[in-house]
Amino acid sequence: MRMTIHEGNPTLAESQGLVTLTPPQPDRHPSAVCLAGLASGSRRTMRQALDTVAALLTGGRADAETLDWSALRYQHTAAVRAVIAERYAPATVNKILAAMRGVLRQAWRLGYMTAEDYRRAADLTPVRGSTLPRGRALTMGELRALFAAATLEQPHPTTQARDSALLAVLYSRNPRRRIATSRFTDGGVSVPSSIRRRAYAKRSAVASDATARSPSKCRSKCLCTPRFWSGSERLLLTT
Repeated sequence: MRMTIHEGNPTLAESQGLVTLTPPQPDRHPSAVCLAGLASGSRRTMRQALDTVAALLTGGRADAETLDWSALRYQHTAAVRAVIAERYAPATVNKILAAMRGVLRQAWRLGYMTAEDYRRAADLTPVRGSTLPRGRALTMGELRALFAAATLEQPHPTTQARDSALLAVLYSRNPRRRIATSRFTDGGVSVPSSIRRRAYAKRSAVASDATARSPSKCRSKCLCTPRFWSGSERLLLTT
């Protein structure tokens, strides 16, 4: 069949041949068998990837359940790769390709495709590339400004200590933002035990080294300064 491109989507000149009106039973359906073999946390993501492939191939007329995966050939999978490579990040493209390969493998194992058809349809090279991380490193002037704002712009000493401690933990330990900020509330602070242990260990190490040098020459991200640890001590003791 001749492959055409319609409004940016790869479709078939006779796309009806890829849509099945009576899908097989789940234990004989390639996509259902493929998804059943995945961990529960991965099924939703991979199902979305398969639905994306089905929508591209049929112009939105089919999803992962109603697409006839056994009818896919190299011209179909190559067209899908070309389109998604222009739309998504490399990691997302390779995830979609991995999902499509997995379903094709199950179609071959279930006897819907020959080994040669499967090998050719799944013979797609991964997309190379990388995504630059967001943001940049803070300068010392910007860091001082943040701590000054946390100390001066908050009306209550408790909120001053909370905001200073949050900045200190984020800068010194680099935890996930969701984990760090979810523990800081207006009514109090609850710090995970893992962060608490690392903070106390860092404090002990810095305190032992700080006696041999002045704070102006400290290179431990200002962790030995009284302002940092006064806020952290109040943070760690608040429940």
